[in-house]
Amino acid sequence: AKTDFFSNISHEFRTPLTLILGLLEELLKKQDQEINKESKQTVETTHRNALRLLRLVNNLLDFSKIEAGREKARFQLLDISKFTRELASSFSSLIENAGLSYHIDVEDVSRPVYVDRVMWEKIVLNLLSNAFKYSLKGSVTISLKEFDQFVLLKVADTGIGIPAEELPNMFQRFHLVQNMAA
Repeated sequence: AKTDFFSNISHEFRTPLTLILGLLEELLKKQDQEINKESKQTVETTHRNALRLLRLVNNLLDFSKIEAGREKARFQLLDISKFTRELASSFSSLIENAGLSYHIDVEDVSRPVYVDRVMWEKIVLNLLSNAFKYSLKGSVTISLKEFDQFVLLKVADTGIGIPAEELPNMFQRFHLVQNMAA
């Protein structure tokens, strides 16, 4: 029932979001003389947030597929170093504008790696998002290194950290640490 609920609600949310995004994109296409600068900035911000909401809705849909056993990893050979650098660079201005230092230490891996591109993107972006969210000062570092036949992805930050008693819960789906001051 839970899986069906997530699946149904995701589909129901996508329709109005698609319509909203279409209207926002039409407004963004307007020339500067047709829409003032302040309004355009508001539309751009709304558009970015609507896209983020659509990604979250799509994640709900993905979750329901995984729960139902219908979602399978789609592995492909990938230049994981290049892809990870591209993902990491999308956080550069956000992190640096917040006054944090940001280090991308992604080594070139000697050969392509089999990875599910979509899942890897979700992992990297989620780790970076959390590192940024919980680091009020200091730095965020992402590194990718090759060890024998493996690669090791590491995201480190100077944020508040995870209490030791919460570490056993780290890989429980959707577990949130309570009373964490960001």
